[in-house]
Order: sequence, then structure tokens, then C-alpha cells
Amino acid sequence: MRACLLVYSLLSAPLLGCGGDPNRPDLTPGPAIANLNLSGRWYCSQFGDTQIVHTGDKITGQYEDPRGPDHNGTFQGHIRGDTVDVDWVKPGNPVAAIAGMRGKAWWRVSQGGKVLTGRWGYDEDNWGGGDWVLEKSNYTP
Repeated sequence: MRACLLVYSLLSAPLLGCGGDPNRPDLTPGPAIANLNLSGRWYCSQFGDTQIVHTGDKITGQYEDPRGPDHNGTFQGHIRGDTVDVDWVKPGNPVAAIAGMRGKAWWRVSQGGKVLTGRWGYDEDNWGGGDWVLEKSNYTP
């Protein structure tokens, strides 16, 4: 009995001690926003001018990084309630020694669809890279 208890304790200890990052918000989607339309031009201080196309519960987009075209990227996402799960890609430019990168991100939709606030990360992580905040532009070409 003691041996079984010891094995159980050793196997379960890492699970009990691993509580995750307490700074991560709960990403459980809230209610969907009626008549949500994320299509259009957006501005993001982290990644520059951004264009989003919203169709059904999907989005696609691209951003123009202020550091220049070799840092531009694209993304696609899926809307769930008031959240958007995003996969992003920055192709980079091997000639300019700028590595390609990819990762995941998430946004919480607020202010009736005028602000997207979230985080991004590398590869399968949607947190560790930093903030990703977009504000919808009133400019229409």
C-alpha cells in the first residue's frame, strides 16, 4: 500500500504543482457580438497598419510592419463568441538575414468590434511574444 501511495504521489506531484501562468486571462469566449464586422483597416502600434477581411466566423489579414516590408506578415483566425484565435506567419527574407517566423495569438473583441486586445507567441504558444492590440480605423479609402 505504501509503495502504491509513494508512486501515486510522485506521479501526481508535477501535475499538482503546475498551476500555469497566473497572469494569463481566462480565454473562455463571452457572448457573440451582434452584427460584428471586423473587416477593414486597423492600426496596431506593435505591428503597424493592418487589413482584416471577415467572412462568417473566419478572418484573414495582413500587417505592414513599421520596420519595413521584410517584417510584414499575414494571419488567419476563427471567431468564437467575443474572442478570435489567430495563426500568424512572417515569411521574413533570407537575403536580408531576417528569419521567417510563425505562431499563435488571441484577441478579445471589445467596444462593439472597434478594439482587439490580446497576446501573441511563437510556434504553438499564444502568449509569450507580447501584446497585440488593434484599433479599427475610421478611414475608408
